[in-house]
Amino acid sequence: MKMIWPLLVACTLVLGAGAAFAATPAEMFRSGDVTGAVAAYRSRIDAAAAPQEKAELHKELGDLFTGKDNYTDAASQYVAALSLTRSFPASERLRMAVAISWADRLDDSVRELEAILADEPADAAARIHLARVLSWQGKQEQAIGQADTVLSSGPENRDALLVKANALRWKGNGREAIAIYNHILAGGDDFDTRIGLAHALIDTGDKKGAVANARQLKPSYPYQERELKGLLEEIDRTVNHTVDARYGYYSDTDDNRQNRYGVSYTYQEPGWSASAQYAHADSHDPSRHNNAHTLAAGGYYRLLSWLGIGGGGGIHIVDDSTTNTILTWRLNADAEVGRGSIGFGVRKEALTDTAELVEKRIRVLATSLSASQRLTDRIFLYGSYSYRDYSDSNHAHDAVIAPSYTLLTGNPFLRTGYRFRYLDFERQSRGGYFDPNNFMAHQIFLSLDWKRERLAVYLEPYGGFQSFDRYGDHTDDLFGGITGTVSYRLTNHFTAEVNGEFGNYALGAGTATGFEYFLVGTRLGYSF
Repeated sequence: MKMIWPLLVACTLVLGAGAAFAATPAEMFRSGDVTGAVAAYRSRIDAAAAPQEKAELHKELGDLFTGKDNYTDAASQYVAALSLTRSFPASERLRMAVAISWADRLDDSVRELEAILADEPADAAARIHLARVLSWQGKQEQAIGQADTVLSSGPENRDALLVKANALRWKGNGREAIAIYNHILAGGDDFDTRIGLAHALIDTGDKKGAVANARQLKPSYPYQERELKGLLEEIDRTVNHTVDARYGYYSDTDDNRQNRYGVSYTYQEPGWSASAQYAHADSHDPSRHNNAHTLAAGGYYRLLSWLGIGGGGGIHIVDDSTTNTILTWRLNADAEVGRGSIGFGVRKEALTDTAELVEKRIRVLATSLSASQRLTDRIFLYGSYSYRDYSDSNHAHDAVIAPSYTLLTGNPFLRTGYRFRYLDFERQSRGGYFDPNNFMAHQIFLSLDWKRERLAVYLEPYGGFQSFDRYGDHTDDLFGGITGTVSYRLTNHFTAEVNGEFGNYALGAGTATGFEYFLVGTRLGYSF
């Protein structure tokens, strides 16, 4: 009997050790041995002969990662599973596609959602999430199309309405989005709809409305707490008053130099804004040193949801002498048309780009028409024409056509395009401004917008070919340059910026001289 007890104890220990050794990979994962569990799954996957068995093991491991909110690793397993077979139930495939999208693998998610819909075209949940992912990719028109397909058979589907409203807001149709958000909320309140409405109100300048909606938000989940925090920060950055102070230095190869100073104030409310500016230009060249002061004020008012008008006036004083005063003014209007806009404007202004222009007090009356249209989510077309009448009995026709294509949406935002410009003056008046005949430029450009927390960067390198006649000489020339801005938000209300441009494009930097040039500047902005 004494010999039996040690034997029983030994057997118990052996059986216990065997049981521990026989723990499944899933049990190992749940107990915290993630590394060991993943290694065990990989071993089983490598040993499995049938694709279906491999796919089920990948999916099982993906489900475990999903349970830990680790969507990055879960997505890798789900993509591997679906690449082997799509024999899983549609509901499971949708669940995997959703997790894949949460891991920011949007192309993989779209691929699976489209495959689900190919098998089950009436799967509204899959179509709604496809619309949602397309909107995250910046494909707002496609997202709206998918949402409209669901709404055609279920006009009150709240999820489809919310996706459509978000897509409209992200493509810039804030007013249309607001109408849909309000329609959804009329049928019952929910966090995601109300926060979308608050963001849309900010986009349209209605800070008070955004604040009122933010006060009604009650987050229930961690992601909602994060989104509410982001909304409150955006509201804090949304302002009615903005004060800007600027400085710029310009130089070109004809020995023109200029220091530019300016300060402005803007007040804005939903549907209207008013502003005032003061600018000082201190210009010199080898034979002149002149200065000019400009005071101006104006405003803008949106008559209808699709139509706005603006206007303003000012005075331009040359060399500190009130006897050398020029009155300036502007009138403008814009309207939303289709997927873009048209604009019309008339303005009278004084040219101050160089000391010679300041001295000669050259004025110009310009009438302009512009139009832009978004042909697809990625293709954008812009065109403009202006007729300019100069005070030295000269006039010019100026036309621009500029199609562009979006290479990357989101952050960074990358766009490329082509600009054609035609400029033709009646004659060379020797007024001190660039006045060519038959000026034509073919330009390729690439623009980059990138933001990270408080930092924002914009860069646009460009290059092309230009030709023109002037003073009896014909010029054919290659040109290139780059313009850029780097801004940093020091606080929610204070921003510092450095900007610059240099190149040899004859019409670059917004100047009238037509020489090789460079321009550097700074801006300090305070908003409250």
